[in-house]
Amino acid sequence: MRSRHLSPVRALWAAGLFAALSGPSALAQSKPEPAPGPDANAETVDILKAQRAGDLRVIARGQGEDRVKFTIKNETSRRLNVVLPPGLVAASGLGQGAAGGGGGGNFQSMGLGTPTTSPGSFGQFKGDEAGFRSVSIDSPRNDGIAVPPGQSIDLNVPSVCLNFGIPTPTPKDQFRLMTVEEYSPDPRVRKALRSLALLGTSHGVAQAVMWSVCNGLSYDQMAIQAARYLNLDEINAAARFIQALDASGSSDVVDPSYLRQSRILVRLQGDAKDVRRLSSELEGRRLLGLPVQMIDELRPAPEQIGALQLTVSLTGASGVTRGRIAVRHASIATGWTNLGGATFKESVALSELTSSALADAIERSVSSAFVTAKVARRSTGTTTLRIENRLPLTVAHVVLKPGKAGDSGEIKLRGIGVGPHRSALAPIPAAGATIERIELNGL
Repeated sequence: MRSRHLSPVRALWAAGLFAALSGPSALAQSKPEPAPGPDANAETVDILKAQRAGDLRVIARGQGEDRVKFTIKNETSRRLNVVLPPGLVAASGLGQGAAGGGGGGNFQSMGLGTPTTSPGSFGQFKGDEAGFRSVSIDSPRNDGIAVPPGQSIDLNVPSVCLNFGIPTPTPKDQFRLMTVEEYSPDPRVRKALRSLALLGTSHGVAQAVMWSVCNGLSYDQMAIQAARYLNLDEINAAARFIQALDASGSSDVVDPSYLRQSRILVRLQGDAKDVRRLSSELEGRRLLGLPVQMIDELRPAPEQIGALQLTVSLTGASGVTRGRIAVRHASIATGWTNLGGATFKESVALSELTSSALADAIERSVSSAFVTAKVARRSTGTTTLRIENRLPLTVAHVVLKPGKAGDSGEIKLRGIGVGPHRSALAPIPAAGATIERIELNGL
């Protein structure tokens, strides 16, 4: 994945943020497991509880700055479905400090995501599910990893560093697995790691958040010391998350609505009557996965860090509506920044254009203008696409339209987590595809 260099900038963000040593993470098994028969019923177990009960033998070793390698052996005669609950830490030693400290060992401790994420992403992307706030953080929430009786598997789990300035763990370094509560008494550290693991984001944003809350590094430190690893838009997204973290009270996890509020700001221009009608109907509607807030003018960028603002100019003639979209972004370093534009055409008169059709047109045009899918390689039955994200927010989900003549339907990539100005590889069961639409989750 590409990194974008940062130029020195003013320290506009009072809370400290720091960098991500980002890179791909992968799920790998030591050998393929035969498909279970119809009578095979896996027992779902929490990895820590099963380890303490002696049902699992777990070894966690360093695998660089973005992954931890697990070897898990099933010591029972039962097929186990092993779940990593949100908020796990691979600790380098036993005596952890209040905010991560220096650790008990001479290498980084690592905050863990989930092994089922796409390369470059972090967490489960569970924030869109109904009843999210009522879900216990102790309940298994992902599908887990199947481990046959008496067998071992190897897997790499996406992770973020928790101790800035401490050496990166290597394969010779072995961790002790623990909950974030055991690792740190700091409630912000606990809530941040649990929330990121549940809500899902890109690896870079997760790393920026955790080095901020664990180590309190300033924006100046981030811009100077980690520019080769972290781009400015990842810092923006982390800043917005930290605002939500500190505004979320005593809850165990950040309410995802805090991250979605005032993220998509839309201003319509054109015939006054049609603008009033469409504006009232668009308010609160979902666009790019986030609720729309209609505006007449922009507030200062520091008040709306990370927001996207779309100015949509509408013209109608001869039963056709044309739209021109100017896209801006609220940057913590440069204020409101122009990102570019997109256009669309609808075969309907402006006076008859519905808010649903307008929202769909805006979504498709912005998605295809700022996110692209190109063939990276082909193999028998599979094409691997490179999904390139030029937006300043993490792309949570992607809907693709197969590109070959005769192909129909849609291809959905959920929880892909392509970070701001990053790219990711995704295999699809088609010869090629183009971006139909994307969804953002505010991170």
